Amino acid sequence: MNKAETLKKDLDMLPPSMLVEVEHLVKKLKRQYKSAGKPETILSEVASYTIEDELPADLAEQHDHYLYGIPKK
Repeated sequence: MNKAETLKKDLDMLPPSMLVEVEHLVKKLKRQYKSAGKPETILSEVASYTIEDELPADLAEQHDHYLYGIPKK
């Protein structure tokens, strides 16, 4: 049995609640693989967390709404 088959078998045994954590880890590993060899900056590292946490796309524009509950502009 190869590594991929072993991992698939292990995934089938996990409870559904843990699959979300596995999905986040896989996404993070894919981003690291894509950026291999590229110089990483602090900004790109922070950006990778926003993708992982699925923050709203308009967070920068509507930050007052998300932080303080002010109606969106």
